[in-house]
Amino acid sequence: MADDYDRSAGPAEPFDDVDPRYSGVDGPVGGPRLPRGLVASRGPGLSPDNPKVTLLRVIITGVFVAGVVVTIALFAAGLRGESASSVVRAGEEGAVRAAVADRPRRICVGQGPPCAWLTVLDGDLLALSTSGPTRAEFGRQGVGWCASAGRFASEATGSRYDQRGRVVDGPAPRGLDRYGIDIEDGEVWVDFLRVTTNLQSHRNYERTPPSGPDCVEVPFDRDADLDLD
Repeated sequence: MADDYDRSAGPAEPFDDVDPRYSGVDGPVGGPRLPRGLVASRGPGLSPDNPKVTLLRVIITGVFVAGVVVTIALFAAGLRGESASSVVRAGEEGAVRAAVADRPRRICVGQGPPCAWLTVLDGDLLALSTSGPTRAEFGRQGVGWCASAGRFASEATGSRYDQRGRVVDGPAPRGLDRYGIDIEDGEVWVDFLRVTTNLQSHRNYERTPPSGPDCVEVPFDRDADLDLD
């Protein structure tokens, strides 16, 4: 067994005479064999029972819980801020009606989108989205107003909508979404979080004809923004 002993492993002593490291010299030859068994190894580093390890676990858990709480609080605050800023004051009701009497006017959340076309039809104030139902019609410039035809139009897709936002021509699968309007103490407010989906194209049985020639192009009209201040 002396030839099998790996001396490069260091000066470790043999466990007993059947240990392959046993060299046969000064070993427990013929003596009683010691019992063998597996023992749990904690590995390198501090013991899990060390007070420092326990304190570190408490700190890590506390930091994690605090991070979750802060994240939830910031998310909730963001939702409250978004909700508050998404209700936009248009102005005094009489002034708003006068401003949109001759043509729709645009109002946005900040610089927008979302934006809406404020218009009046049969005495009802309507807020129709300036974004059409297709990706190409998204944004402030998505759907414009064609004054000569008296209807909304998309330059990007060729879709045409009547003053109620219903599809009258083009590839749009449905009409323009409507935002909620509230009148409180004589003031008009547009709620951009309260959205009503317009009719699907195949369900619009009233194809309102244009009031005049259709627009060859629908350029973006900056003068259409409602400004009553």
